[in-house]
Amino acid sequence: MTTTTTTHPDATGPVLRLRPPRPVARTRGSLHILDVRDDLSRISRANGEIVGYVDRIDVAGGPAFRARRFVPAERRFVALPSVWSADDAVDMLRF
Repeated sequence: MTTTTTTHPDATGPVLRLRPPRPVARTRGSLHILDVRDDLSRISRANGEIVGYVDRIDVAGGPAFRARRFVPAERRFVALPSVWSADDAVDMLRF
């Protein structure tokens, strides 16, 4: 995380501002994956169309991953079964 220190005109001392790191973007097949948060990635097509999201969830056996497919006709997300790999969750949205 990047930090900058500036002086606010109304403050007597410096003001610390945190800037989050730039999101990491990558591809898998024809899909683009953009990390929105540490535990959430947005999956889209090359034309920008949102396919869905993959998020990390905590379960008894460790972290699992859940894909949620966007259904444009119904304007909602449908949760798919949880899997143990983020790549498998993205693959569920590919097909």
